[in-house]
Amino acid sequence: MALWEHIRLFGYLVLITGIYNVKAWTYHYNIDINVDWKTARQWCQKNYTDMVAIQNHAEVEHLNQLLPFNKAYYWIGIRKIDGYWTWIGTNKRLDPEAANWAENEPNNKGSGQDCVEIYIKRSKETAKWNDEKCSKKKATVCYLASCSKESCSEHAECVETIGSYKCQCLPGFIGPRFVQCRPIENPQQGFVTCDGDFGVFNFNSSCQFHCGTGFKLEGAQRLRCLASGHWDNALPSCQAVQCLPITDASDGWSMNCTHPLSIHSFNSSCEFKCEEGFELKGSNTTWCDQTGHWTHKPPTCQVVTCNAVFAPANGHLTSADPLGKFSFHSSCNVSCDEGYKFRGKATLTCLSTLVLDGNWSAPSPVCEGRFNSISIKQSSSGQHGSLHCQDPLGKFSYGSLCWLECGAGFTLNGSNFTSCISQGKWSHEFPVCQVVTCNAVLAPANGHLTSADPLGKFSFHSSCNVSCDEGYKFRGKATLTCLTVACDPLETPAKSHLTCADPLGKFSLRSSCNITCEEGYTLRGETTLTCLSDGNWSAPSPVCEARQCSPLIKPSHGTVTCTHPNGQFSFGTVCEVSCQAGFKLHGTPQMECLEMGKWTDTPPFCLAQQCPHLTVPVNGWVNCSHPHSLFSYGSQCFLGCETGFEITGEPGMECSASGNWSQEMPSCAAVRCEPLSLSHLPELGPPPSMNCSHPHGNFSFGSQCMFQCDESQELSGTSQLTCTSSGYWTNSPPSCVAKKMSVGAGMLMYAAVGAASSAGLLLFGGLMFLLMRQFFKKSKKLNDSVSHLAQPFLNH
Repeated sequence: MALWEHIRLFGYLVLITGIYNVKAWTYHYNIDINVDWKTARQWCQKNYTDMVAIQNHAEVEHLNQLLPFNKAYYWIGIRKIDGYWTWIGTNKRLDPEAANWAENEPNNKGSGQDCVEIYIKRSKETAKWNDEKCSKKKATVCYLASCSKESCSEHAECVETIGSYKCQCLPGFIGPRFVQCRPIENPQQGFVTCDGDFGVFNFNSSCQFHCGTGFKLEGAQRLRCLASGHWDNALPSCQAVQCLPITDASDGWSMNCTHPLSIHSFNSSCEFKCEEGFELKGSNTTWCDQTGHWTHKPPTCQVVTCNAVFAPANGHLTSADPLGKFSFHSSCNVSCDEGYKFRGKATLTCLSTLVLDGNWSAPSPVCEGRFNSISIKQSSSGQHGSLHCQDPLGKFSYGSLCWLECGAGFTLNGSNFTSCISQGKWSHEFPVCQVVTCNAVLAPANGHLTSADPLGKFSFHSSCNVSCDEGYKFRGKATLTCLTVACDPLETPAKSHLTCADPLGKFSLRSSCNITCEEGYTLRGETTLTCLSDGNWSAPSPVCEARQCSPLIKPSHGTVTCTHPNGQFSFGTVCEVSCQAGFKLHGTPQMECLEMGKWTDTPPFCLAQQCPHLTVPVNGWVNCSHPHSLFSYGSQCFLGCETGFEITGEPGMECSASGNWSQEMPSCAAVRCEPLSLSHLPELGPPPSMNCSHPHGNFSFGSQCMFQCDESQELSGTSQLTCTSSGYWTNSPPSCVAKKMSVGAGMLMYAAVGAASSAGLLLFGGLMFLLMRQFFKKSKKLNDSVSHLAQPFLNH
């Protein structure tokens, strides 16, 4: 009789005779015949539960003590599946900490070395593992599970231990109860909706947050109750939608705002008001709406304008317009022509409110009547000048204008012009023509001087004769004549115009020259130069310099390239502004310095290119850095997923210089478990019916499958499997087996047979006696083996 048959018989006798009864994980082996790995497993599944699955090193030592030596060693229940060493009974991958490989193992020579043997009682590396071809012939070691569907509740996993078992709660359960998270209340200005397969606020339930109109959610939109009894994120809140601040009051308005929630947020309102003298154009109020935008744009304030004022007949009008022609604060001064008198107010002011028939401070004045022309005597012009007059109303009468021109050698002393004014007087005294004088000439040493002065001593046309004493020789001209004074000719300065008046000849005494600059240039020096009696101009020649604009400063992340034809940042300078890669120009790229010293536009600036705003993926989170501005060039975002979910795509994204993200937004997909297909289960009996729920997708994290057999069968294994966050099922799929007859029913059956025949009872007793005698007659070696095998269970 084979040894394993002895072990089975021993277990039966222990049960029948009542020597010891323990329900625990037990080991069984077949050493009589060596078989390949597949045959070994079929034998284990047929007679027991499955091939042995080793959980720790203590179990390895126990097997090494229990099992007898076999030179071919023993198969154990682990294989290489999809590149991973996997316990076939539980479909769980080998924990590296529980591995017990021999040195340099597994070497996995070729694809055939997918099965594992254990070196029981080997002299070297005893109880270590080695990968082998599955076709090799070895002994078999099995285990009989102590776990059944009644061992633990449906929310726990039965975990085998040597000689016993324990119930390990599934994630989210504490004993028979669900793990509960702290209840969640509606946030202020919002509400929350919760649901869950195991009840609200219980494990794996989720709560979705929503905000009311005008409010946005700050924080995670959805919370999930974890197995630890904590929510997977902090509670979010509803914050009022923000509008951009209104700060540009350059158009002359002021505003008064109210903020019932927070500054510049939903329901904030602002009222606009213009300064005195300005009229509001646009809406005088605006509100921050639920979209984060103001309902109306800020208004503009236009200056109040008055009706145009014209110069009266026989009068003149001058105006000062600080805010625009004939507008608020404009003032007009009216004067009458000579000979006319004034009626009304000479100064008019444009007001902000109506006065009489308009906004002017007074009605327009008039110039009425004219003085009669008054004749005046002609003053003597002298013998060396000529008098010239313009007489629009009669000789030497009101409005007459007279001027005096002096002859050669004479200069004008006094005002050059005089006019007959309304009072019948000349506006200025008449000038006189005075003779030009030369510097005094003295007699040279050892010589004599004689002069002729027809118009005065050393004056125009005076002549001086020089003679030397006896014994001296003359050097130079003997006769000197006093002539008119002349200055050096003037050159027209660059970028200017030169106009001159020459009463005594070109660039001569009394010549007067005016210099004016072209548009875009300013004069440095005196505007008017006069030729003086010493033959010099009254001032150095001026120059025309190009007007300066304010220097352009290089914008941040930009460059400025300029051409300066007339000097740095001066009239005619043209500048091009450009931005670095990743930045966009806001404003006009080209600017020119105009003739008035102003640029054609305000300087532009560079802003980082914007990428589309990212939203947090469902069941995930986003963490970003923004070196320039929110979701702009250079922004980097890293995405992650909640427990039980894995990212589809690369986790890192960067906003490029073109304003595009480096990749499409990834998403979070539930971790998938191996799909359950009962048709592929080992042939342990009819497959059970399976009913699954998939909150995140077929056979993925959170999926739960319930198993049930028909009335004539019972479930072998756990009744519920859950796909965990690591992508593994909480247990192996169960199967259906025929219901076993209880011990009580068996005894009733034997009792019925005994009642029918006493011979049967005697035969049964005799058989039991013979079996016990035969069993205890076995060799001491067999007795020692059986005793050693049973010892671990008796110890428990």
